[in-house]
Amino acid sequence: MTVRRLARAAAVVALFGLISRLLGFVREIVLAGVYGATAETDAYVSALLLVNTVAAVLLYTLVTLVIPVFQQERERAGPPSAWRLLWAIAGWVGVVLIALGAFVAIWPEIPAALYNLDPERAALTADLLRIMAPALMLQGFSALFTAMLQVHGRFAGPAAVGVAFNAGILIGVAVGSGSLGIEAAAWGVTLGAVLQVLLQLPQFVREARAGGGFRPRFRHPRLTVTLALALPVVGASVLQQVNAFTDKLFASTLEPGRVAALSFAQALGSAPRSALLFPLLTPLFPLIARFMAEGREGDMLDAFRRAAGLLALVSIPISLYLAVAATEITQLAFGRGKCDAECVSQTAAPLVFYGLAVWANFLGYLLNRSLSAANRARDIMIATVVTVVLTIVLDIILLGPMEQAGLALASAIAVTVNTLMTLWFLRRRFPSLSLRGVAAQQGRLALAGVAGGAAALALSLTLPDPGTRPLPVTGWLIAVGLAGGVVYLVATRLVAPRELAEGRRAAGALVRRRRSRPA
Repeated sequence: MTVRRLARAAAVVALFGLISRLLGFVREIVLAGVYGATAETDAYVSALLLVNTVAAVLLYTLVTLVIPVFQQERERAGPPSAWRLLWAIAGWVGVVLIALGAFVAIWPEIPAALYNLDPERAALTADLLRIMAPALMLQGFSALFTAMLQVHGRFAGPAAVGVAFNAGILIGVAVGSGSLGIEAAAWGVTLGAVLQVLLQLPQFVREARAGGGFRPRFRHPRLTVTLALALPVVGASVLQQVNAFTDKLFASTLEPGRVAALSFAQALGSAPRSALLFPLLTPLFPLIARFMAEGREGDMLDAFRRAAGLLALVSIPISLYLAVAATEITQLAFGRGKCDAECVSQTAAPLVFYGLAVWANFLGYLLNRSLSAANRARDIMIATVVTVVLTIVLDIILLGPMEQAGLALASAIAVTVNTLMTLWFLRRRFPSLSLRGVAAQQGRLALAGVAGGAAALALSLTLPDPGTRPLPVTGWLIAVGLAGGVVYLVATRLVAPRELAEGRRAAGALVRRRRSRPA
C-alpha cells in the first residue's frame, strides 16, 4: 500500500469513524433520555453486551488472524491457495454462527443467567436476547466480511458498519419506543445488524468474484495450522471481553441503574478510540503484516515508533481533558430527559478513570497489533490473562468503597499493566527496539501533558459552576479545553518538537491526500 493509499484509507476510516461515533453518542443520548438509568435499561445493556461480545471476539480474531494468514499464504503458495484458505475459514465460521444464533433464540434464559440478576431483570434480559439473536449471527457475518475486505485493502464498507448499526438502533427506538418500550431498542439492534451485512455485501461479492468466485469449502492443507494459530487469538479475545462482562456483573450488585451508568461512561471513554485510534491503525495493520511477511522488520519497527509517538501526542491531552471535565462532558452528553442529576453524577464518576486510561489504551492497541503481525499470539494471551485476573481482583477490592467508579479505576490500572507487558514482549521479539527510546519519547509527551492538564485543572477550579444548561456548559468546556490545549502545544514544542513535527506532517498528509485525486 502506497503512502497515498494509506492516507486515503485513514481519511475514509476517520470520516466513517467520526460519523459512527456521532451516531453512537446520539444513540446513548436517546437511550438515556427515553429510558434513563433504570432496571429496564440495565436489562438492555446486559443483553446487548452478550451480542456485541460475540461480534467483538469474531472481529478481533478474524482481522488479527485472516490478514497475516492470507498474506503469508499468498507469499508461500500464491493467491488461489490463499483464497481457498479464506473460503475454508469462512465455511467453519458460518457453521458456528448459525448454531450460536439458534441456541440463543431457543434458550435465551441460559446466557441471561450469567448475570445473576433479580428475577424481573433476568426475565427481561432473556426476552431481549431472543429478539437480538439474529443480530448475534449477522454481526458475526459482518465481522467475517470486514476481515475479508480489509485483507484486500477495502476499508470504506467495513468502516461504515458502525454507522449502519447505530442507525438501526435509533430507527427502532424512534419508531417503537412508545408502544414496545425497551423492546424497540432490541429490535433496532437486529435491524442494525441487517444493515451492516447489506452494506458490505456488494463489495464482498465483487472481491469474491475477482478472487475466483464463490467457492465454499471446509478443507485446506493449511487449515489445521491456521486453527492452531487461531486458538490463542480467540482465547485472548475472549479474555479481553471477560472484564466487560465482570464489570456488568459486579455493577448489577449495586442499585438498579448503575449498570446503565457504567455503560454510558464506557461509551464516552471509548469515543477517542473510535474517532482517532482506529482510523490510523486500521489501514496500518495490513501494511505492518506485509512488512513482516516480507521480512522487513526494520520498516515495521520504524512504522511502530512513528505511530507510538503520534498516538501519544493525541491521546495524552484527551486523557487529561476527560478526567478534568468528566462531569461537564457527561452533563452535556446525557443530562436531559430521564437522565437527571443523579444519572449524570453516577456516570461522571467512572468516566474520570476511563479518561485517564485513554493513553494506555491507544498504545496497548498498537502493541497488540504489532505482536499479532509478528505471530506472537502466545505473548498476547499471557498479557491478557494477567490483565483479566488483575482487573477482577481490583474490582473486588474497589467495588465496595468506590462502587462503579472503582470498576473503572480497576480497568485503568489493568490496561496500563497490559501495555507495559506487551511492550516488553515486543522488545523481546525485536531486540533492536529500544525501550529507553520509547520511554523517552512517551515521557517527553507526558511531561507536556502534565503542564496542559495543570492549566486546564487550574482554570476549571476558578471558573463559576456552569450549571446544567447546554450553552454555559459548552462555553465552560471550550474555555478549559483551550487553556489546556494551548499550554500543551507550547510545552510539546519545547520538550518534544520532533513528535509535534511528525504529528503535523501526518495531519497535513491526510488533509492533502483527501483533497487530491485518487492514485
